[in-house]
Amino acid sequence: MGKIKADYFLKVLIIVCLMACSDTLAKSNPADTLLMKSGECMPLFREEDDSRPFIWTTGNQDIAIIESVFGSVKICGISEGSTYISGSSLNGEKNFKIIVRVVPDPTKEIIAKKLLPEFQSSVDANVEETLKKIMAGEADGDCKSKLKVSDNRRYLVDESSNQPFLFLSQTLWSMTRRLSREEVVKVLDICKEQGFTAVQLLAHSHYMGPNVYGNIPFENENFLHPVITLGNEPGNQNEYDWWDHLEFIVNECIKREMFICLLPTWREQWNHNKNLHENNAFAYGKFIGQRYRRYNPWIIWVMGGDEAPDTPLKLNIHRELARGVAWGINGKEEYANILMTYHTHGPTITTDFISENEPFMDFNTIQSGHNINNLEGMIERSCQAQNKPVMDFEPFYTKDGKITHEARTAIYWGIFSGGFGTSSGSWNLWHCGERNDLGEFKIPQSFFEGFGPQIRYLGDLLLNNPMLLRVTNQEFLVDNHTKGADRILACTSTDKSYAMVYTPHGETFKADLAWVTGKRIYWYWFNPRNGEIPEKGYLRKAKTPQKFVPPTNGPRFSGNDWVLIMENGRKK
Repeated sequence: MGKIKADYFLKVLIIVCLMACSDTLAKSNPADTLLMKSGECMPLFREEDDSRPFIWTTGNQDIAIIESVFGSVKICGISEGSTYISGSSLNGEKNFKIIVRVVPDPTKEIIAKKLLPEFQSSVDANVEETLKKIMAGEADGDCKSKLKVSDNRRYLVDESSNQPFLFLSQTLWSMTRRLSREEVVKVLDICKEQGFTAVQLLAHSHYMGPNVYGNIPFENENFLHPVITLGNEPGNQNEYDWWDHLEFIVNECIKREMFICLLPTWREQWNHNKNLHENNAFAYGKFIGQRYRRYNPWIIWVMGGDEAPDTPLKLNIHRELARGVAWGINGKEEYANILMTYHTHGPTITTDFISENEPFMDFNTIQSGHNINNLEGMIERSCQAQNKPVMDFEPFYTKDGKITHEARTAIYWGIFSGGFGTSSGSWNLWHCGERNDLGEFKIPQSFFEGFGPQIRYLGDLLLNNPMLLRVTNQEFLVDNHTKGADRILACTSTDKSYAMVYTPHGETFKADLAWVTGKRIYWYWFNPRNGEIPEKGYLRKAKTPQKFVPPTNGPRFSGNDWVLIMENGRKK
């Protein structure tokens, strides 16, 4: 009887903690772990107790799944292992996350410290030998990244021409595992047509498991034992391995002149399961750097994987991983010809954890994450802290074609507050299928829901005037006291040739025209939802602030956002 009461008390305590902490867990890094048995289900939340609908997810459905029936939400253990659960209100205002471990007997479980093996400088000798044969005949010449940081330290530019690179990335984290060759071609064709210039994906997916061809990336989840074979003939199980499939994806991106934001790993492997650690990260980094050396010009190497490097140990793992990639590409620790960054957890900024002189960090990222309120001030803080480009690498996501206005607004806020580019994401897309607790993945339908089809309009807007001169400038706005979900943001050019204002709900505003040179200023309203220009004209410059009234206005996130562009020379 005492054991039953103790078990019941433990479950009630966990549930109370989840609900009580739901407002704060998104901004913390809780060490608490929910222990449960395989085959056991536990209630988590009743949506009827809260007026906000929730998006629920688990990191690995092979270990645990979320079930939501008539508002009652519960988690069920499937098999032994570690994962996480997270909940996010549909409007993004409320979030929580907690680690889950499915074990044989929670009452007897002792979480022991895992002893690490000695430092290894290379993967398994047999793997190393096979890799040498695969790479035989490859030229040892330069494989410099096609991109570099601009001279003003705020943008990415073409390495040879210094022309600005328009960074618009689609999030397809799990395509290496979930998509076939035929599906990869269809998906990338859509992304290219919609105006994306990059995709972001994982080398080995969020958790270990076979891809659509039955291949796995590692033997027994051991990063020193990548499964590689000689030959790469599709359909031949003795040749076409996991890493060949990733190479196919990389090649297809390059054919479309799209860059690959490649994450060598994800937090489940280095923060939860400890399969990747400071003593094998260098060896794995060297392996993947060698394997994809020839594609380095098109790869943006992304350390991390949705987790903040908030301890010296976590950061050191990725220092070793980045150092290994550099050795794999250059045969020494040299980063000059490689473009690298870090993907942190939301809502955090890499500048909070990684110093400005960190060798592998070329530009900073934030993750505003899946809360519309997180973004305010984050990019500005990064720009103030370090003289490096910054962008939102994981912004607010759409789902089932809904909350698109919120997602678009968050992305425009990110650009107008100083971001050099943006990624885009959808709950229907990033997992690339096989996730019944997230939005359904359909080709091509899922790609035409939400914000994806509108990304090209943002690209057109940014390329219409000299990108490298654009700076965020709230002084352009007069008596602007908007904040939070109503904030109006402005950009001007350093040569005062143009200015832009984003108003999220069609609010009227006043502007100081001294920030645009010339006696006559041409203006036009740009519709970010369809790229159209419904109104345009010109005005003679006055010393007093000028009032501007958008074509439409409405409640928050109702599809009444507008961009005003002002230029000192006539544009088409």
